[in-house]
Formats: sequence, structure tokens, C-alpha cells
Amino acid sequence: MTDWRTAAVGARMRATFGLLEKLTLAPGEVVAEDLAELRAEGLSDRAILDAAYVCMGFNIITRIANALGFKVPPDEVFSRASRYLTLFGYNILSGFWARGIYQQLVAFLRVNKSAAGGGGAFDPYEKKLTLLRRSVLSESGSLDPSVRRAICDGLELPEPLGPYVRKVVEHAHTVDDEDIAGLHRAGYTDDQIFEATVSAALGAGLYRLGRILLALRPAS
Repeated sequence: MTDWRTAAVGARMRATFGLLEKLTLAPGEVVAEDLAELRAEGLSDRAILDAAYVCMGFNIITRIANALGFKVPPDEVFSRASRYLTLFGYNILSGFWARGIYQQLVAFLRVNKSAAGGGGAFDPYEKKLTLLRRSVLSESGSLDPSVRRAICDGLELPEPLGPYVRKVVEHAHTVDDEDIAGLHRAGYTDDQIFEATVSAALGAGLYRLGRILLALRPAS
């Protein structure tokens, strides 16, 4: 956990960590040749894609947590939680069962049925990813959908929103109370700031996933 380069992990895991570090810190430099070491260690393209999705997810949630000041539990809480997750997985903690179970279940089955009908599609998660994009960028909210999409796509936006979302994407850990106060002074509500933050974080994650998809299938 301190340093993956010296940790007691196997060659496959070490190669995967190396790729994910580059994907997180320098995604624009990820190319098809970066996957050669992973394939040489026996990882399939599906395994590489799975790792990239996990990386995308943590790139998203870490930016949201840093920008909005989430409280991080102490290590012993994570240690207890890891044993629980090993037994039961993430589903119980995901909010899936918390409320609106019928509507969520219908949506879940619809997406998975569509994905299953793809007959071995390259990206088995594409339908779910489309659902995520739609939920964040197109569903009703406090911030106009066109603004949310512009944030996700990395388009230029006026101050103070533009500098704020760039900060979320590039250095979310440096977001401070003054950044939020500046948005409040400009008339943005807490809900709008939250939606802007999530849209920016999603864009950062999608960009990294896109680099892996391009590296896996450069011809397409």
C-alpha cells in the first residue's frame, strides 16, 4: 500500500499498477505499447479493461471527495470494511437497495439485457457507462445540462466556473473554501456546485478510460 514498486505483489499486479499510475498521472501519454508488459504477463484485454474501469471510478470519486471535503475514516475502519466487502461485495453499499428498488431494478435489468444481447461486444460495460453519462449530464438538475456537458467535455467556461472545474480535473486536492465562496458570490447554489464537480470528475475519468480503449483498439 505504501509503494507498489516494492510491495510483495506478483508480476501481473505490479505491471497493472504501473499502467494505472501512468493512466492517472499522465493519461495523454498512454499508448498501445504500454499494454505490452501486461499482455506479456498473461493479462487479457478484458482484464486490462476491467482494471481501467476501476481506475476510472477512483479517479472520479477521489476528485469529488477532495473537492467537496469528504471525511476520510481512519485506517482501522477501512480494515474492517475490507473484510465485509470480501464477503458481500459492493452492491449492498452502493445505494442500489436503499430506495426506489423497483425502478432501479428495472433499469438494471434493462441495461444488462441490452449488454448481454451484444454477443461478445468489446466493452461489456458500455451500456452502463451510457446510463451513467445520461444520469450525470442529461437528467434534470440545478445546472443546465448543456453546461454539465461542456464541463465534462473540457470546454472553456467563464469565470469563476471555468477555473473551478479545471482545478477539480487537474488538482482537486487544492480546492479550498475560497473557491466555493467565489462560486457562491457569483450566484451558484450548492446543488449547482455539486453537479459541476461531479461533471468535471466524470470528464476526467472518461478521458482516462478513453485512452485505454484507444490503446486496446487503436484501429477502431
